[in-house]
Amino acid sequence: MVKNIKGAVPMNSIVDDLNRAQAQRLLVNVYQTNQDVVYTGYVTTVGKTGMILATYDDYGLSDGAVFLALDVIDEVEFSSDDLDNMAFRMQTAQEERFVQAGGLTMRFDGQRDLRRQILSHAWVDHLVVMLVLANDQHFYEGLVTHVGSETVTVQILNKFDYTDQPQRDLNPDDIEVIEFQGQELSLQSLAAPRLQQMTHVDAEVVTAPDQLRDTLARLVDQDALVALIPEHDQELFFVGRVNTLTRNAVILSLVDMTGQFGGYTVMRLSELHAVLLQSDYLQTMRLFTLLNRANRHQIQPVLNDERLFDATVDQFSARLTQAAAFHTVIRLKLHDGDNLLGYPSQVGAKRFIFHQVEDGQLDQVGKIYQVADVDELAFGYLDAYLTERQLKVEGDL
Repeated sequence: MVKNIKGAVPMNSIVDDLNRAQAQRLLVNVYQTNQDVVYTGYVTTVGKTGMILATYDDYGLSDGAVFLALDVIDEVEFSSDDLDNMAFRMQTAQEERFVQAGGLTMRFDGQRDLRRQILSHAWVDHLVVMLVLANDQHFYEGLVTHVGSETVTVQILNKFDYTDQPQRDLNPDDIEVIEFQGQELSLQSLAAPRLQQMTHVDAEVVTAPDQLRDTLARLVDQDALVALIPEHDQELFFVGRVNTLTRNAVILSLVDMTGQFGGYTVMRLSELHAVLLQSDYLQTMRLFTLLNRANRHQIQPVLNDERLFDATVDQFSARLTQAAAFHTVIRLKLHDGDNLLGYPSQVGAKRFIFHQVEDGQLDQVGKIYQVADVDELAFGYLDAYLTERQLKVEGDL
């Protein structure tokens, strides 16, 4: 959710809104003055210099909590389409018994310094936290190793580069945001002892066009995690296992940032820049997937990670045809860079109609697109399921 530009709100008004949200247990969005990140959840504690929000992620899953300093809060939103959508997703997550982290378990005293209470809990319980500091564009994930009268010491954990894990002494008053006990952070806390022992590996990347296909062919049906880097955005990458290789495309069974199954993506080989075979981040994700398997948290119950695909047919046409038959929500990335969420209809040999979902509204008429213009097609992932379910419940699909 992108933050809107808003005027300055008096501090006492923000505190009043936070107290109201806590007293009435209202689901709210909390906007920040200096970041686009919007937190959704329930206010649990309001202190003199900050507040604590029990948060929910984009899928409606309980996702730990966040401390926000009062002076970085721009607005507390009580009513919006986004909150209505979140309430629907939270209800769905409960009804479908989605796998989720335990959520906020700590209790806090609003009369005492909330920062120090959180940091002390994290120190004692060996919890990984995420910190945002004043006048610093970066965020830091790590273990609190000491809480003193004037400083807090954090052992940084860099899951992308094991050689970059310094220890930092921070002034608690400079900490504006603390995320804790969320799904990814809880997994990192569980993994931390092993992550700290893991050895850095240099990235192994295949970029030569004449080697990409052979590399992918060797990976089909293997358990190895790899990352696919698309040509159009080489800062982007998809992590997963190679499921199927066709004449012109590869299907990846995706793994999300928490090590859970993340659906499937079909990518044209002509749009593939590189295959990353080895890196510190891939090591991290392998560990996350192993921990999830051990805890039986590797997949949400409404998803299917056992699908097989015919390597002899055009998978773009096949996926579009199947999605059209069942009005299944999918995501497309077109050759011109546009990303579309919705469902197809009237799929022909070369063309199809796509009904886009934008801001919760479904285009019932649709627009015509060329099959050959689709570079990537994602399906079978949680956000698509939730979007589709809401459209059906509301009678739009």
